[in-house]
Amino acid sequence: MHNFNWNFPTELVYGEGRIKELGSIAKQYGKKAMIATYARGGFLDPIIDMVEASLTEAGVEFSTFTGIEPNPKAHTIDKAIDQFKAEGCDLVIALGGGSVIDGSKYIAATGFSGGKAWDYVVLGDRKPREYTGAFPIISIPTISASGSECNAGGVLTNAETGEKSFSRSPYRYPKVALLDPALLTSVPQAITKDCCLDIFSHLIEHYLSSHAESEFADRMTEAMILTLMENFDKVLEDPKNLEVRGQLALCSIFGWSGLQGLGRMGCIPMHSIEMPLSGIYDLPHGRGMIVVMPPYLELMADVLPARWAKLARRCFGVVEADDAVAAKLLSVKVVEWFKRTNSFLTLSDVNIPADQFERMADDVVRMFPGAEPNTTAGPRPVTKEEIVKIYEMCK
Repeated sequence: MHNFNWNFPTELVYGEGRIKELGSIAKQYGKKAMIATYARGGFLDPIIDMVEASLTEAGVEFSTFTGIEPNPKAHTIDKAIDQFKAEGCDLVIALGGGSVIDGSKYIAATGFSGGKAWDYVVLGDRKPREYTGAFPIISIPTISASGSECNAGGVLTNAETGEKSFSRSPYRYPKVALLDPALLTSVPQAITKDCCLDIFSHLIEHYLSSHAESEFADRMTEAMILTLMENFDKVLEDPKNLEVRGQLALCSIFGWSGLQGLGRMGCIPMHSIEMPLSGIYDLPHGRGMIVVMPPYLELMADVLPARWAKLARRCFGVVEADDAVAAKLLSVKVVEWFKRTNSFLTLSDVNIPADQFERMADDVVRMFPGAEPNTTAGPRPVTKEEIVKIYEMCK
């Protein structure tokens, strides 16, 4: 195993109806909150009303910022930061999915530390600005996907350049994640599918990218994958089932918390390869991961065949004894699962043209460079040519 440090500083408040406790919780962390959320006019409107009512009842002042996009845009977050400062807020309440919660982390930390949100992201050889602190964050997830409600990471998109990147800071852990499964039942089925497979991508990313061995991390990850797969079927049958929504929410949270990588934390090549899809074309991140996972799993199976084979056997019922053969079967089984749940997608399905593959691959190796020229980090360096090949296999 690798050496590691890990903590989980976010208080997780779970249960049906606990959204009503928001006001009393917020009162512990600030006097005036900014509610950061999506634009009004959608399925979240009644939940926004509930949040505002709870704060009002508790005597907590608030200012509501609506309009954070999927794949949150840096210029939008900068507007929110300006409003946060102008209104004298001292607490951010993130209400929404991973995009809103990621954006809220930039609001809280950039509002405290100064500058613009994009100053802090990883971008090739550029040295990002470092945070000096952050205002408190309370996250209220309305979608189970990224696990952002309990971690310190966050993505951001530069709409002017089409670049999408990320940053991470211990200052940005939410103080509290208020997880009310009743809020998750309003998510449409298509979005639920995308979100479940986003969780899957998080669970397998470190599992398949590290040369280290950690049986504890493997077993934790495998258990979450099996729980996810079982409850994915159930949520498609009964989207209003709170028990199922709760199980998926826990897979989301702990699937990107570091717990799934203890002792063998790896890199995230699949996510790097997906970034141009959502950065340039504004494709929802979960949909992008559905597109890139199968070809990545197929093309890279010979890099760490023992780990590919282990996952195929333990989670997908593969019984082949030869690691090299079993490793190749992982992508086959994943595609079968995607198709059985009507989740499988190609680049053609999401209208991304083949004439942009070179540009997309250039962005990956420029923004997330590997140890060798024209590569991105992976279980071994993934070359630009291989990235183009993965996009070609996605058509």
